[in-house]
Amino acid sequence: MVLPFPKSARTWIAPLALAAGGCAAVPASVPQPEPMVATAVAAEQSLPARSGAAWPDEGMWRAYGDPQLGALIEEAIAHAPDLAAVMARYRAAAAVAQQAAGATLPTLDVQGKATEDKQSYNNGFPKAFLPQGWNDNGQIAASLGFDLDIWGRNHAALAAARADARAAQIDAQQARLVLAAGVALAYIDLSRLMNERDIRQAMLEARRSSFDLVGKRVAQGLDARGSLRLSEAAVAGARGDLAAADEMVLLRRHQLAALLGAGPDRGLAIARPSLPAAADRGLPEGVTTDLLGRRPDVVAARERVESAGARIKVARADFFPSIKLNALIGLQSLGLGNLISGDSTFGSVGPAISLPLFHGGALQGRYRGAEATYDGAVADYNRTVVSAYQQVADAVTSRKALGERLIDARAAETASREAWTIARHRYEGGLSTYLDVLSVEDRLLQARLAANALDGAARSAEITLIRALGGGFRQANSKETEHE
Repeated sequence: MVLPFPKSARTWIAPLALAAGGCAAVPASVPQPEPMVATAVAAEQSLPARSGAAWPDEGMWRAYGDPQLGALIEEAIAHAPDLAAVMARYRAAAAVAQQAAGATLPTLDVQGKATEDKQSYNNGFPKAFLPQGWNDNGQIAASLGFDLDIWGRNHAALAAARADARAAQIDAQQARLVLAAGVALAYIDLSRLMNERDIRQAMLEARRSSFDLVGKRVAQGLDARGSLRLSEAAVAGARGDLAAADEMVLLRRHQLAALLGAGPDRGLAIARPSLPAAADRGLPEGVTTDLLGRRPDVVAARERVESAGARIKVARADFFPSIKLNALIGLQSLGLGNLISGDSTFGSVGPAISLPLFHGGALQGRYRGAEATYDGAVADYNRTVVSAYQQVADAVTSRKALGERLIDARAAETASREAWTIARHRYEGGLSTYLDVLSVEDRLLQARLAANALDGAARSAEITLIRALGGGFRQANSKETEHE
Protein backbone atom coordinates (compact mmCIF):
# COMPACT_ATOMS: atom_id res chain seq x y z
CA MET A 1 0.00 0.00 0.00
CA VAL A 2 1.44 3.38 -1.01
CA LEU A 3 0.46 6.22 1.28
CA PRO A 4 0.40 9.86 0.11
CA PHE A 5 3.06 11.86 1.96
CA PRO A 6 3.23 15.64 2.26
CA LYS A 7 4.72 17.50 -0.67
CA SER A 8 8.10 17.91 0.97
CA ALA A 9 9.72 16.32 3.99
CA ARG A 10 11.59 19.60 4.43
CA THR A 11 8.53 20.96 6.18
CA TRP A 12 9.40 18.63 9.08
CA ILE A 13 13.06 19.63 9.43
CA ALA A 14 12.59 23.03 11.06
CA PRO A 15 10.24 21.80 13.79
CA LEU A 16 12.51 18.86 14.49
CA ALA A 17 15.56 21.08 14.80
CA LEU A 18 13.74 23.44 17.16
CA ALA A 19 12.53 20.46 19.19
CA ALA A 20 16.01 19.05 19.58
CA GLY A 21 17.36 22.42 20.68
CA GLY A 22 14.58 23.17 23.12
CA CYS A 23 14.43 19.95 25.11
CA ALA A 24 14.98 19.75 28.86
CA ALA A 25 18.59 19.85 30.05
CA VAL A 26 20.19 16.51 30.87
CA PRO A 27 21.89 16.44 34.29
CA ALA A 28 25.65 16.08 34.31
CA SER A 29 26.68 12.44 34.70
CA VAL A 30 28.44 11.36 37.87
CA PRO A 31 31.38 8.90 37.86
CA GLN A 32 30.01 5.37 37.82
CA PRO A 33 31.63 2.39 39.57
CA GLU A 34 33.09 -0.48 37.57
CA PRO A 35 32.09 -4.11 38.09
CA MET A 36 34.83 -6.22 39.64
CA VAL A 37 36.82 -8.50 37.35
CA ALA A 38 38.43 -11.82 38.24
CA THR A 39 41.96 -10.47 37.92
CA ALA A 40 41.21 -7.98 40.70
CA VAL A 41 40.53 -10.77 43.22
CA ALA A 42 43.59 -12.14 45.03
CA ALA A 43 42.78 -15.85 45.44
CA GLU A 44 45.64 -17.88 43.95
CA GLN A 45 47.15 -18.86 47.31
CA SER A 46 43.82 -19.71 48.91
CA LEU A 47 42.50 -21.66 45.90
CA PRO A 48 45.31 -23.88 44.63
CA ALA A 49 44.18 -25.79 41.55
CA ARG A 50 44.96 -29.46 40.97
CA SER A 51 45.94 -30.73 37.56
CA GLY A 52 43.23 -32.99 36.17
CA ALA A 53 40.53 -31.88 38.60
CA ALA A 54 37.27 -31.18 36.78
CA TRP A 55 34.51 -28.65 37.30
CA PRO A 56 31.24 -30.08 38.61
CA ASP A 57 28.78 -31.11 35.92
CA GLU A 58 25.00 -31.23 35.87
CA GLY A 59 24.95 -34.99 36.52
CA MET A 60 27.27 -34.82 39.50
CA TRP A 61 24.56 -35.81 42.00
CA ARG A 62 23.89 -39.13 40.32
CA ALA A 63 27.62 -39.72 40.03
CA TYR A 64 28.06 -39.04 43.74
CA GLY A 65 27.64 -42.72 44.52
CA ASP A 66 24.06 -43.16 45.76
CA PRO A 67 21.36 -43.66 43.07
CA GLN A 68 18.62 -42.73 45.53
CA LEU A 69 20.18 -39.30 46.07
CA GLY A 70 20.09 -38.49 42.35
CA ALA A 71 16.48 -39.65 42.10
CA LEU A 72 15.45 -37.51 45.08
CA ILE A 73 17.08 -34.42 43.59
CA GLU A 74 15.31 -34.95 40.28
CA GLU A 75 12.02 -35.37 42.14
CA ALA A 76 12.60 -32.15 44.06
CA ILE A 77 13.39 -30.19 40.90
CA ALA A 78 10.22 -31.53 39.27
CA HIS A 79 7.83 -30.82 42.16
CA ALA A 80 9.22 -28.24 44.60
CA PRO A 81 6.84 -25.23 44.89
CA ASP A 82 9.69 -22.75 45.46
CA LEU A 83 11.29 -23.69 42.16
CA ALA A 84 7.94 -23.42 40.37
CA ALA A 85 7.59 -19.87 41.71
CA VAL A 86 11.06 -18.93 40.41
CA MET A 87 10.21 -20.34 36.97
CA ALA A 88 7.01 -18.30 36.95
CA ARG A 89 9.04 -15.15 37.63
CA TYR A 90 11.29 -16.01 34.71
CA ARG A 91 8.34 -16.42 32.36
CA ALA A 92 6.99 -13.07 33.52
CA ALA A 93 10.35 -11.39 32.82
CA ALA A 94 10.52 -13.02 29.38
CA ALA A 95 7.03 -11.70 28.63
CA VAL A 96 8.13 -8.17 29.59
CA ALA A 97 11.07 -8.51 27.19
CA GLN A 98 8.68 -9.58 24.45
CA GLN A 99 6.54 -6.50 25.11
CA ALA A 100 9.62 -4.26 25.00
CA ALA A 101 10.57 -5.73 21.62
CA GLY A 102 7.21 -4.62 20.24
CA ALA A 103 8.07 -0.96 20.85
CA THR A 104 10.97 -1.19 18.36
CA LEU A 105 8.73 -2.36 15.51
CA PRO A 106 5.94 -0.70 13.54
CA THR A 107 2.37 -1.23 14.69
CA LEU A 108 -0.44 -2.01 12.29
CA ASP A 109 -4.11 -2.09 13.24
CA VAL A 110 -7.24 -2.60 11.18
CA GLN A 111 -10.67 -1.53 12.35
CA GLY A 112 -14.01 -2.03 10.71
CA LYS A 113 -17.58 -1.31 11.65
CA ALA A 114 -21.07 -1.39 10.15
CA THR A 115 -24.03 0.38 11.77
CA GLU A 116 -27.63 1.33 11.19
CA ASP A 117 -28.11 5.02 12.05
CA LYS A 118 -30.95 7.52 12.01
CA GLN A 119 -30.30 11.20 12.42
CA SER A 120 -32.60 13.56 14.25
CA TYR A 121 -34.60 15.92 12.05
CA ASN A 122 -34.76 18.46 14.87
CA ASN A 123 -31.06 18.97 15.48
CA GLY A 124 -30.48 22.29 13.71
CA PHE A 125 -30.22 21.06 10.14
CA PRO A 126 -33.00 21.28 7.55
CA LYS A 127 -34.75 18.00 7.16
CA ALA A 128 -34.34 18.06 3.42
CA PHE A 129 -30.57 17.88 3.73
CA LEU A 130 -30.52 14.87 6.05
CA PRO A 131 -30.70 11.18 5.17
CA GLN A 132 -34.22 9.95 5.63
CA GLY A 133 -35.02 7.07 7.98
CA TRP A 134 -32.58 4.40 9.02
CA ASN A 135 -29.45 4.07 6.92
CA ASP A 136 -26.52 1.68 6.97
CA ASN A 137 -23.01 3.06 7.45
CA GLY A 138 -19.67 1.35 7.02
CA GLN A 139 -16.02 2.08 7.71
CA ILE A 140 -12.80 0.10 7.18
CA ALA A 141 -9.51 1.69 8.20
CA ALA A 142 -5.87 0.64 8.61
CA SER A 143 -3.54 2.60 10.89
CA LEU A 144 0.23 2.37 10.86
CA GLY A 145 2.52 3.77 13.54
CA PHE A 146 6.28 3.74 14.01
CA ASP A 147 8.45 5.31 16.67
CA LEU A 148 11.64 6.49 14.98
CA ASP A 149 13.48 6.00 18.29
CA ILE A 150 16.11 8.53 17.26
CA TRP A 151 17.67 8.59 20.73
CA GLY A 152 17.60 4.82 21.23
CA ARG A 153 15.10 4.82 24.10
CA ASN A 154 13.10 1.80 22.94
CA HIS A 155 16.17 -0.24 22.07
CA ALA A 156 17.71 0.56 25.44
CA ALA A 157 14.50 -0.51 27.16
CA LEU A 158 14.57 -3.73 25.15
CA ALA A 159 18.21 -4.38 26.14
CA ALA A 160 17.29 -3.83 29.80
CA ALA A 161 14.27 -6.14 29.61
CA ARG A 162 16.29 -8.87 27.92
CA ALA A 163 19.00 -8.60 30.56
CA ASP A 164 16.33 -8.85 33.27
CA ALA A 165 14.90 -11.93 31.55
CA ARG A 166 18.32 -13.57 31.36
CA ALA A 167 18.89 -12.75 35.03
CA ALA A 168 15.54 -14.32 35.92
CA GLN A 169 16.41 -17.40 33.87
CA ILE A 170 19.73 -17.72 35.68
CA ASP A 171 17.95 -17.17 39.00
CA ALA A 172 15.95 -20.29 38.16
CA GLN A 173 19.17 -22.22 37.59
CA GLN A 174 20.54 -20.87 40.87
CA ALA A 175 17.34 -21.99 42.59
CA ARG A 176 17.77 -25.49 41.13
CA LEU A 177 21.35 -25.57 42.39
CA VAL A 178 20.35 -24.40 45.87
CA LEU A 179 17.51 -26.94 45.97
CA ALA A 180 19.73 -29.81 44.79
CA ALA A 181 22.41 -28.90 47.32
CA GLY A 182 19.77 -28.61 50.04
CA VAL A 183 18.43 -32.09 49.28
CA ALA A 184 21.97 -33.51 49.22
CA LEU A 185 22.89 -31.88 52.52
CA ALA A 186 19.67 -33.07 54.20
CA TYR A 187 20.25 -36.56 52.80
CA ILE A 188 23.81 -36.63 54.14
CA ASP A 189 22.56 -35.45 57.50
CA LEU A 190 19.91 -38.18 57.48
CA SER A 191 22.73 -40.68 57.00
CA ARG A 192 24.66 -39.12 59.89
CA LEU A 193 21.61 -39.21 62.16
CA MET A 194 20.88 -42.83 61.29
CA ASN A 195 24.48 -43.71 62.12
CA GLU A 196 24.16 -41.75 65.35
CA ARG A 197 21.04 -43.74 66.19
CA ASP A 198 23.01 -46.95 65.68
CA ILE A 199 25.66 -45.64 68.03
CA ARG A 200 23.04 -44.76 70.61
CA GLN A 201 21.44 -48.20 70.22
CA ALA A 202 24.80 -49.93 70.67
CA MET A 203 25.54 -47.80 73.73
CA LEU A 204 22.15 -48.69 75.24
CA GLU A 205 22.97 -52.37 74.78
CA ALA A 206 26.38 -51.81 76.37
CA ARG A 207 24.78 -49.98 79.29
CA ARG A 208 22.31 -52.86 79.77
CA SER A 209 25.14 -55.37 79.65
CA SER A 210 27.01 -53.38 82.29
CA PHE A 211 23.84 -53.22 84.40
CA ASP A 212 23.53 -57.01 84.30
CA LEU A 213 27.19 -57.39 85.22
CA VAL A 214 26.92 -54.94 88.13
CA GLY A 215 23.77 -56.71 89.35
CA LYS A 216 25.58 -60.04 89.48
CA ARG A 217 28.49 -58.54 91.34
CA VAL A 218 26.17 -56.83 93.83
CA ALA A 219 24.33 -60.12 94.37
CA GLN A 220 27.67 -61.81 95.08
CA GLY A 221 28.62 -59.07 97.52
CA LEU A 222 31.47 -57.90 95.31
CA ASP A 223 30.09 -54.41 94.69
CA ALA A 224 27.93 -51.84 96.45
CA ARG A 225 24.31 -51.12 95.59
CA GLY A 226 25.36 -47.57 94.70
CA SER A 227 27.10 -48.94 91.64
CA LEU A 228 23.88 -50.72 90.64
CA ARG A 229 21.86 -47.53 90.91
CA LEU A 230 24.51 -45.66 88.94
CA SER A 231 24.38 -48.30 86.22
CA GLU A 232 20.57 -48.13 86.20
CA ALA A 233 20.75 -44.35 85.69
CA ALA A 234 23.17 -44.87 82.81
CA VAL A 235 20.66 -47.24 81.13
CA ALA A 236 17.84 -44.70 81.51
CA GLY A 237 20.01 -41.94 80.08
CA ALA A 238 20.94 -44.13 77.09
CA ARG A 239 17.23 -44.84 76.43
CA GLY A 240 16.52 -41.11 76.44
CA ASP A 241 19.42 -40.45 74.04
CA LEU A 242 18.10 -43.14 71.70
CA ALA A 243 14.61 -41.60 71.74
CA ALA A 244 16.14 -38.20 70.89
CA ALA A 245 18.06 -39.79 68.00
CA ASP A 246 14.82 -41.34 66.68
CA GLU A 247 13.19 -37.92 66.83
CA MET A 248 15.98 -36.29 64.83
CA VAL A 249 15.83 -38.99 62.16
CA LEU A 250 12.08 -38.41 61.71
CA LEU A 251 12.50 -34.65 61.60
CA ARG A 252 15.10 -34.96 58.87
CA ARG A 253 12.80 -37.27 56.91
CA HIS A 254 10.08 -34.62 57.18
CA GLN A 255 12.52 -31.98 55.94
CA LEU A 256 13.46 -34.06 52.93
CA ALA A 257 9.80 -34.65 52.11
CA ALA A 258 9.15 -30.90 52.18
CA LEU A 259 12.13 -30.28 49.90
CA LEU A 260 10.61 -32.79 47.48
CA GLY A 261 7.34 -30.86 47.54
CA ALA A 262 5.53 -33.78 49.20
CA GLY A 263 3.86 -34.63 52.50
CA PRO A 264 5.71 -36.07 55.49
CA ASP A 265 4.75 -39.65 54.58
CA ARG A 266 7.05 -39.34 51.56
CA GLY A 267 9.99 -39.00 53.92
CA LEU A 268 9.14 -42.28 55.61
CA ALA A 269 9.65 -44.13 52.31
CA ILE A 270 13.25 -42.94 51.88
CA ALA A 271 15.61 -45.88 52.24
CA ARG A 272 18.76 -45.69 54.32
CA PRO A 273 21.46 -43.74 52.42
CA SER A 274 24.41 -45.67 51.04
CA LEU A 275 26.97 -42.93 50.60
CA PRO A 276 30.63 -43.47 49.76
CA ALA A 277 33.40 -41.99 51.86
CA ALA A 278 34.09 -38.30 51.34
CA ALA A 279 36.71 -37.72 48.64
CA ASP A 280 38.98 -34.76 47.99
CA ARG A 281 38.40 -34.10 44.30
CA GLY A 282 40.58 -30.99 44.20
CA LEU A 283 39.98 -27.62 42.58
CA PRO A 284 39.85 -27.36 38.78
CA GLU A 285 42.43 -25.40 36.87
CA GLY A 286 41.39 -21.83 36.17
CA VAL A 287 39.21 -21.67 39.28
CA THR A 288 40.43 -18.17 40.16
CA THR A 289 39.63 -16.76 36.71
CA ASP A 290 36.70 -18.88 35.51
CA LEU A 291 34.68 -18.90 38.73
CA LEU A 292 32.73 -15.75 37.81
CA GLY A 293 31.33 -17.47 34.72
CA ARG A 294 30.55 -20.69 36.60
CA ARG A 295 28.43 -19.24 39.39
CA PRO A 296 24.82 -18.57 38.40
CA ASP A 297 24.35 -15.93 41.12
CA VAL A 298 27.38 -13.98 39.83
CA VAL A 299 26.23 -14.15 36.20
CA ALA A 300 22.69 -13.09 37.19
CA ALA A 301 24.11 -10.14 39.13
CA ARG A 302 26.14 -9.12 36.06
CA GLU A 303 23.02 -9.25 33.89
CA ARG A 304 21.32 -6.90 36.34
CA VAL A 305 24.25 -4.51 35.98
CA GLU A 306 23.70 -4.56 32.21
CA SER A 307 19.99 -3.96 32.74
CA ALA A 308 20.65 -1.02 35.05
CA GLY A 309 23.10 0.49 32.54
CA ALA A 310 20.48 0.28 29.81
CA ARG A 311 17.92 1.93 32.11
CA ILE A 312 20.23 4.96 32.34
CA LYS A 313 20.06 5.23 28.54
CA VAL A 314 16.27 5.05 28.74
CA ALA A 315 16.17 7.82 31.32
CA ARG A 316 18.54 9.95 29.27
CA ALA A 317 16.44 9.54 26.12
CA ASP A 318 13.42 10.88 28.05
CA PHE A 319 14.99 14.36 27.84
CA PHE A 320 14.83 14.42 24.04
CA PRO A 321 11.89 14.68 21.65
CA SER A 322 9.89 11.61 20.77
CA ILE A 323 9.10 11.48 17.06
CA LYS A 324 6.56 9.05 15.68
CA LEU A 325 5.22 8.53 12.19
CA ASN A 326 1.50 7.86 11.93
CA ALA A 327 -0.57 6.94 8.91
CA LEU A 328 -4.26 6.20 8.51
CA ILE A 329 -6.10 5.15 5.38
CA GLY A 330 -9.51 3.62 4.94
CA LEU A 331 -12.93 3.58 3.35
CA GLN A 332 -16.01 5.28 4.77
CA SER A 333 -19.48 5.74 3.33
CA LEU A 334 -23.11 6.32 4.12
CA GLY A 335 -24.61 3.19 2.67
CA LEU A 336 -22.67 -0.03 2.48
CA GLY A 337 -23.17 -0.23 -1.24
CA ASN A 338 -20.84 2.74 -1.74
CA LEU A 339 -18.14 1.50 0.68
CA ILE A 340 -15.90 -0.09 -1.98
CA SER A 341 -15.48 3.03 -4.04
CA GLY A 342 -12.62 5.40 -4.81
CA ASP A 343 -14.69 8.32 -3.54
CA SER A 344 -15.00 6.64 -0.12
CA THR A 345 -11.30 6.78 0.71
CA PHE A 346 -10.02 8.90 3.57
CA GLY A 347 -6.69 9.07 5.37
CA SER A 348 -3.91 11.03 7.03
CA VAL A 349 -0.13 10.78 7.34
CA GLY A 350 2.51 12.73 9.20
CA PRO A 351 4.85 12.92 12.16
CA ALA A 352 3.87 13.39 15.79
CA ILE A 353 6.40 15.13 18.01
CA SER A 354 6.44 15.09 21.80
CA LEU A 355 8.86 17.64 23.27
CA PRO A 356 9.72 17.56 27.02
CA LEU A 357 10.20 21.11 28.28
CA PHE A 358 9.36 21.25 31.97
CA HIS A 359 8.34 18.41 34.28
CA GLY A 360 9.17 19.89 37.65
CA GLY A 361 12.31 17.79 38.08
CA ALA A 362 10.60 14.46 37.33
CA LEU A 363 12.91 13.65 34.41
CA GLN A 364 15.99 14.62 36.39
CA GLY A 365 14.79 12.50 39.29
CA ARG A 366 14.29 9.45 37.07
CA TYR A 367 17.74 9.94 35.58
CA ARG A 368 19.42 10.25 38.98
CA GLY A 369 17.40 7.26 40.18
CA ALA A 370 18.60 5.19 37.21
CA GLU A 371 22.20 6.12 38.01
CA ALA A 372 21.72 5.17 41.64
CA THR A 373 20.13 1.85 40.63
CA TYR A 374 23.16 1.14 38.45
CA ASP A 375 25.53 1.95 41.32
CA GLY A 376 23.56 -0.39 43.55
CA ALA A 377 23.63 -3.16 40.94
CA VAL A 378 27.40 -2.84 40.63
CA ALA A 379 27.77 -2.94 44.42
CA ASP A 380 25.56 -6.06 44.58
CA TYR A 381 27.61 -7.67 41.81
CA ASN A 382 30.90 -6.91 43.54
CA ARG A 383 29.54 -8.23 46.82
CA THR A 384 28.43 -11.43 45.09
CA VAL A 385 31.87 -11.84 43.51
CA VAL A 386 33.67 -11.45 46.83
CA SER A 387 31.21 -13.81 48.50
CA ALA A 388 31.73 -16.41 45.74
CA TYR A 389 35.47 -16.55 46.32
CA GLN A 390 34.95 -16.62 50.09
CA GLN A 391 32.54 -19.55 49.84
CA VAL A 392 34.94 -21.56 47.71
CA ALA A 393 37.85 -20.77 50.01
CA ASP A 394 35.79 -21.62 53.09
CA ALA A 395 34.69 -24.94 51.59
CA VAL A 396 38.27 -25.85 50.62
CA THR A 397 39.56 -24.92 54.08
CA SER A 398 36.80 -26.82 55.87
CA ARG A 399 37.19 -29.90 53.71
CA LYS A 400 40.93 -30.06 54.32
CA ALA A 401 40.59 -29.49 58.06
CA LEU A 402 37.74 -31.98 58.37
CA GLY A 403 39.74 -34.63 56.57
CA GLU A 404 42.61 -34.24 59.03
CA ARG A 405 40.31 -34.14 62.04
CA LEU A 406 38.43 -37.22 60.85
CA ILE A 407 41.66 -39.25 60.77
CA ASP A 408 42.39 -38.27 64.37
CA ALA A 409 38.79 -38.90 65.44
CA ARG A 410 38.82 -42.43 64.03
CA ALA A 411 42.11 -43.11 65.79
CA ALA A 412 40.59 -41.83 69.03
CA GLU A 413 37.55 -44.07 68.50
CA THR A 414 39.74 -47.14 68.04
CA ALA A 415 41.77 -46.32 71.14
CA SER A 416 38.63 -45.67 73.20
CA ARG A 417 37.12 -48.99 72.15
CA GLU A 418 40.27 -50.82 73.25
CA ALA A 419 40.28 -48.91 76.53
CA TRP A 420 36.65 -49.87 77.13
CA THR A 421 37.39 -53.55 76.57
CA ILE A 422 40.28 -53.38 79.04
CA ALA A 423 38.15 -51.53 81.61
CA ARG A 424 35.41 -54.18 81.37
CA HIS A 425 37.88 -56.99 81.90
CA ARG A 426 39.45 -55.21 84.84
CA TYR A 427 36.03 -54.65 86.43
CA GLU A 428 35.03 -58.25 85.89
CA GLY A 429 38.27 -59.27 87.61
CA GLY A 430 37.64 -56.92 90.51
CA LEU A 431 40.62 -54.69 89.64
CA SER A 432 38.61 -51.49 89.13
CA THR A 433 35.31 -49.90 90.07
CA TYR A 434 32.19 -49.44 87.97
CA LEU A 435 32.93 -45.71 87.89
CA ASP A 436 36.03 -46.53 85.85
CA VAL A 437 33.95 -48.55 83.39
CA LEU A 438 31.31 -45.82 83.15
CA SER A 439 33.94 -43.17 82.52
CA VAL A 440 35.50 -45.18 79.70
CA GLU A 441 32.05 -45.93 78.20
CA ASP A 442 31.31 -42.20 78.12
CA ARG A 443 34.62 -41.49 76.37
CA LEU A 444 33.91 -44.23 73.83
CA LEU A 445 30.45 -42.81 73.16
CA GLN A 446 31.83 -39.32 72.62
CA ALA A 447 34.60 -40.63 70.37
CA ARG A 448 32.11 -42.53 68.17
CA LEU A 449 29.75 -39.57 67.99
CA ALA A 450 32.63 -37.22 67.13
CA ALA A 451 33.90 -39.48 64.33
CA ASN A 452 30.38 -39.83 62.92
CA ALA A 453 29.78 -36.07 63.07
CA LEU A 454 33.09 -35.32 61.34
CA ASP A 455 32.36 -37.90 58.65
CA GLY A 456 29.01 -36.23 57.93
CA ALA A 457 30.63 -32.79 57.98
CA ALA A 458 33.27 -33.94 55.48
CA ARG A 459 30.59 -35.20 53.11
CA SER A 460 28.66 -31.95 53.54
CA ALA A 461 31.79 -29.93 52.82
CA GLU A 462 32.08 -31.73 49.49
CA ILE A 463 28.50 -30.72 48.60
CA THR A 464 29.15 -27.17 49.79
CA LEU A 465 32.19 -26.96 47.51
CA ILE A 466 30.22 -28.29 44.54
CA ARG A 467 27.61 -25.58 45.15
CA ALA A 468 30.30 -22.91 45.60
CA LEU A 469 31.84 -23.90 42.25
CA GLY A 470 28.50 -23.39 40.49
CA GLY A 471 27.20 -26.95 40.44
CA GLY A 472 27.65 -27.48 36.70
CA PHE A 473 26.35 -24.08 35.55
CA ARG A 474 27.97 -22.70 32.40
CA GLN A 475 27.74 -19.03 31.45
CA ALA A 476 27.39 -19.96 27.80
CA ASN A 477 24.08 -21.64 28.64
CA SER A 478 22.63 -18.45 30.10
CA LYS A 479 22.34 -16.52 26.82
CA GLU A 480 19.10 -18.06 25.72
CA THR A 481 16.14 -16.76 23.83
CA GLU A 482 16.21 -13.16 22.61
CA HIS A 483 12.54 -12.24 22.21
CA GLU A 484 12.12 -10.43 18.98
